[in-house]
Amino acid sequence: MNEYIKKNKKVILYPGLVKRLIEKGMDALKDKDGQAAYDFFLSAEEHEPEHPQVLFGKMLSLVELGRLEEAVEHTDSLLKEGIGDYFENLQVHISLLVQLGKYQEVVDILDAVLSENQFPSQFAESFYQLLHFSRQMVGDQEWLNQIETKDEPLPLELVEMLHSDSLELQSKALQHLRELDHKDATSAIVEFLHKKDRDYVLQSMAIKALEDKEYDKMIHIKKQGREKQIVPKDLNSDLQQDFHERLLTYISGELEHTDPLLYEITKQLSWTHLWSLYPFLPEPEEVKLWGDVFHYCGAERIGLDEDLEILLERYQFKHALFMEKVQEVKEIESSVYQIDTGYLNQNDET
Repeated sequence: MNEYIKKNKKVILYPGLVKRLIEKGMDALKDKDGQAAYDFFLSAEEHEPEHPQVLFGKMLSLVELGRLEEAVEHTDSLLKEGIGDYFENLQVHISLLVQLGKYQEVVDILDAVLSENQFPSQFAESFYQLLHFSRQMVGDQEWLNQIETKDEPLPLELVEMLHSDSLELQSKALQHLRELDHKDATSAIVEFLHKKDRDYVLQSMAIKALEDKEYDKMIHIKKQGREKQIVPKDLNSDLQQDFHERLLTYISGELEHTDPLLYEITKQLSWTHLWSLYPFLPEPEEVKLWGDVFHYCGAERIGLDEDLEILLERYQFKHALFMEKVQEVKEIESSVYQIDTGYLNQNDET
């Protein structure tokens, strides 16, 4: 058990204990301390074994610890026992299955749910995308498994997907090439990056794939009028990760407890923008400015006029810069390929 809990064991039997342990667990999760969070939620579970927040927090702790198989078992139990919000639990369960590559299971579950009733509106888009993606991956995986030797050429279909006009097909091809241990997979990705006017997000996917393959030759990257020579093997993602973590901390402090919906929208906007720019960082590198820019874009999207007024007043002396960055976020967000966030999370784990 966590040392903190051991030291404070003499004070754990008091009113409001479970609530306090949940708060401690959530604080530990925010600090990316999965083990401490897991210990707090386990302790809370001893007192209220069916408390939805306790069980959900325990599952999140398992995810933070990288114990995805256990987390899936946990979400499966929550669904079967009807604990907590069914569709919130289902969304997490499906996302974990996708990360684990269990696409057939995703198809079976979502088909079964859909046969009984429509998905709720707030989950519909995500579920339909995951269902479509998983159906394709089930067939694609069978096809890719047929490529058994590095001496065979890449399948013509895969090459055609990579150079098609469809961003979705390009994305799928890049994901396949990233996983393939094939002599021509790396050169195909490099060739993709050499083409002009590639989608920013797909460029980022290609760069990340070359990082994973430890590609050690120079590549010229151009995004948003900025240019850079990179060697994928030597790329250091720590700078961008550190910037995004500080950005999320700021956004969380501003919104997570006051407006959870706006918080999620703002967080997603920040993720899309930074991933689109990779390996560049936003300019200027000011966390508070960018946090407020994403906040503004999110508030505008759902019609929160009061938030817009507050932010405009906050930047009355930097109005031109602020609105320039707001417009930049809107333009990039509306033009880039919208990849599922599961893929982004997977990149964070690599």
